[in-house]
Formats: sequence, C-alpha cells, structure tokens
Amino acid sequence: MYYISELESIALDEPYELGYRTLRILSGYASATFLTHVLNKYRDLEIELIIGMARKDGIKRWDHEQFKRIMAEFQNVKIRYNKTLPGIHTKIYHWTNGRLHNNTKTFIGSANFSWNGFRDQKELLAESHYENIVEVFEVKDAILCTDPNVEDYIKFYNVSVIGREYGDLSIQIRRREEQILRTSHYRLDYVDLPLLIQNDTAIHEIGGLNWGQRADRDPNQAYIPVPARIHQENMAFFPPRKQEFTMLTDDGEHMVCVIAQDNNKAIETPGNNSILGIYFRNRLGVTLGARVDVQDVVNYGRTTVRVYKLDSETYFMDYGVGTNGT
Repeated sequence: MYYISELESIALDEPYELGYRTLRILSGYASATFLTHVLNKYRDLEIELIIGMARKDGIKRWDHEQFKRIMAEFQNVKIRYNKTLPGIHTKIYHWTNGRLHNNTKTFIGSANFSWNGFRDQKELLAESHYENIVEVFEVKDAILCTDPNVEDYIKFYNVSVIGREYGDLSIQIRRREEQILRTSHYRLDYVDLPLLIQNDTAIHEIGGLNWGQRADRDPNQAYIPVPARIHQENMAFFPPRKQEFTMLTDDGEHMVCVIAQDNNKAIETPGNNSILGIYFRNRLGVTLGARVDVQDVVNYGRTTVRVYKLDSETYFMDYGVGTNGT
C-alpha cells in the first residue's frame, strides 16, 4: 500500500510504537532540523543516516555543523555522506528489531528525510518487503560527517546576505567560503519582531530577553516575542508549534529554534533556552547572566529584529544596526 499523507505518522510513529528501535535511512537529501525533531521525539532510537546526493549537490554548512553536534551528543546516531558520483537519489526507511516476530519494516518512495519531504511537499511512501533490502545500505564510499577529511570530498555552502532594501535580499551562495557560486536577488516574506514594549519605553521583566531573570532559572534564558498580530497577519509564515527550524543570523551564527508557549508567542531554542539569551547579550554588550535593560537595546540602535523566511525550515534573522529594519 502507498501513502501520500501523514507520512511521519505512518513511516515513523507507527513502527516506533510497535517496538522498532533501529532505523536505517538512505535519502538523497536530509535536514538537520528534521533529524533533531526525530531524535527529540523518539528518545531511544538508533539511527544510521546516509545522505546520497552529498557529493553532487553539497551540504548546507549549518546542517553540517548541526549533524556534527548530533553525532557528539547521541552515541546511537551515525551520519554519513556519499562521497562519490553519481549521487544516490533513493529514499528508503528500513526499521529493524530482532526481538519482534516481524523484525523488519521498510518504506520506499519520494520523501526525503526533511520537513519538505515529510510535511511541506506532496510526496509518496510505500511499504515494501525485500529480503535483500540491506544491500542498498552498503554504500562503501560514504564518509562520516565527523571525519577530519570530509571537506576533501564534500562541498559545503553558506548563504551570505550582501544587500537589503525594502524586503529584498541580495544573497550569495558560497561553497568552501571562498568560491561564489551565484548571486541572487530575492523578494522574501519577513516580519519585524519587537524586543521592547510600550512604544519602546519598557522591556519584559521576566519574559523576552529577561525570561531567565527569576529564581531557580538560568539567568541567560530568553525568547524572541512574537506578537499575536504577526500570526494573524501571516498565519503560514512560521512552522507549526514545536517543529524545529534553522535560524541563520546576519553575523554568521545559526541555531535550531521552535515556535513555543501559549498562543505561539515565542521563538525559543529547544534543549537549551539560554542560547538565544547568550546570543543577544553578546550582541548588546550585556554581561552574561545580567538583566537586559531598555537602554541596552536603545543604545544598540535597534529595537526590533527582522526575520526573513528563506524556505519552510530556514529563516534569516537580521539584527544589524543601520539596516532597513531599524
């Protein structure tokens, strides 16, 4: 039988609930935010992920850095890149558990291991059973993402914003930092999120950038407030609540974020809510752990952050002084 909707429920939730705990994935493309989501949702899952088109099309630098962090944090995860041509465009999800009577379950189809594949695009997966399915995972020329020589085989690319005007972004795609592949001009959706309240005369006392400023909390904890009107005016701008996305920044940082809290009022960094607070304190010149005051934000010269939507799981936060978001 084939499936064209609720792919996560069918190909991931149901096998896990049946007791399967080992998942081998061969996918042309994959995103670190979707892998982070899966690992947060299924805490005792063992995963082997092979990204088949890595050599041909490269890997996003921010995904690569997150893949390495995941490998360091989760001993039960192995991430490899196919390092030869032609690329492998296959999408296969193969579950095993030797303790179960029917100890394998396999899905094949068009869905990459990403939010695009499982949520945002029309894709197909079919449940199949072949005794020799394990042979497709014998990708001899795959290299661990943590291998010190990985950059000899795989091209990594960054997005660099080189110009902004009234919502337009001029973007350079660079591989290995020094090689400019192309420069593009995009008209992107964006929202401006206020860091202050009451017409920039006050700041949240135990919320926003000061979320951790209370007893028994890490004082660096913070979130970016998202006013209700933002969701009302553009309901499809942000992903659904608690679904991970990558936030790039104008100063070259990147972090995994989610929409969270009642009424979806916050952008947080799941797992460690201090990441955003440390980022903004460093940017504002505020001592780590200290309260952020109104004057800190005003003196910086920017009381809002502008968030652009690059795609359904990648956003760009502009907090540069003197840009059109001031």
